[in-house]
Amino acid sequence: MNKKVEITICLGSSCFSRGNRDLVSFVQDYIAEHKLHDSVNFKGGHCFGACNKGPVVIINGQQYYSLTRQKLGELLNDCFNINK
Repeated sequence: MNKKVEITICLGSSCFSRGNRDLVSFVQDYIAEHKLHDSVNFKGGHCFGACNKGPVVIINGQQYYSLTRQKLGELLNDCFNINK
């Protein structure tokens, strides 16, 4: 059995106001579009201590900073080996 991909999105006020509000729905839509519900553990977290670098998302323990929909989509495509 493959290990689930862990995606944690910062829901702290700074990251949320810098774009994670939009990225939450983006990740949810991405998971649904690619039928990845059984392959992902997607959750919110509170403040990862990098407020000035937000929005911040952690994928399998690796923090990613200043994310946009495009950047996050590319990371997810790489993570799940999906070619767009």
